Amino acid sequence: MMMSQELTLEPVEFSTIVQCRHHWIIEAAEGPLSQGVCQICHEVKDFQNSIVDADRDY
Repeated sequence: MMMSQELTLEPVEFSTIVQCRHHWIIEAAEGPLSQGVCQICHEVKDFQNSIVDADRDY
């Protein structure tokens, strides 16, 4: 005995989140932070100019 099944298609919602592969243009270092702007999506982000806040007495 062969059974038949009815195929029903339901709409599916897709979340299309496109992530930018940023190409940062960072302003010159003048102080602890420099502002960068993505050349592609124009996102703005602050970048630290120094990894370590240490005295540099040399």
